Formats: sequence, structure tokens, C-alpha cells
Amino acid sequence: MIPVTALFSSILFFLYFRLAKNVIAIRHKSKISLGFGKSKELEQAISAHSNFNQYVPLALLMMACMELNKIHFSLIILIGTCFTFGRMVHAKSFLKKTMDIKQRVMGMKFTFYSMIAMAVLNIISFLIRI
Repeated sequence: MIPVTALFSSILFFLYFRLAKNVIAIRHKSKISLGFGKSKELEQAISAHSNFNQYVPLALLMMACMELNKIHFSLIILIGTCFTFGRMVHAKSFLKKTMDIKQRVMGMKFTFYSMIAMAVLNIISFLIRI
């Protein structure tokens, strides 16, 4: 069982859903069914949704590996919380009319640092076992 990963994947789903709803709403409002046309608002919404989809699956896979490698659950929760915070801050920066670059950078830093921590812990776990 991987209950921590299940928890974080469920929490992250709601952010995914919010980003998807945003794209759909802007598509409906601007009557653009494919691509983003000349709509900067739609381009920004698609970019936020796409960015989320690029990072979250790999992070959840590494988180599941951490659980299967028996890394202490409190450490996984801490790193997962940092990752989720990073994704939320990053998404929020995109959901504003004018993107907040400082907020976007902060979100990416939390995302990258937490993913680096996951990768390092999984590598250490492997090295300890060989």
C-alpha cells in the first residue's frame, strides 16, 4: 500500500481539475476549440495546465517509490507538502490576469527542490540495499 501517495495524488487532482476547468471556461468564453488562437488568456491557461501535467506524474511516481522503499512517512509527507505547495503557488501565478513572475519562480523552486529530494532519497535507499 502507498497511502501517502494516494493522499497527495487525490489532493493534486483537485488542482488539476481547477486548471482544466479554467481552460474549458476560457475556451467556451472565447469560442476557441483548438489551440489558443490569439487569446493570451487561453495561452496562459493552457500553459499552466500543461506545466502541471509535466511535473506531477513523475513526482507521484517518485513519491510512490519512496513509500515502497520504506522511507519514513513523515519525511514523505514533508516533501509531498512542499511539492504540492510549489504546484499550488505556480498555478496561482498563472491564474492571475497578469502573471506574477516572482510567485511562478517560487512555485518552481519548491517543485524542483522537492523533486530533487525525492530522487536523492530514492537513490540513497537503493545504495543502502546493494
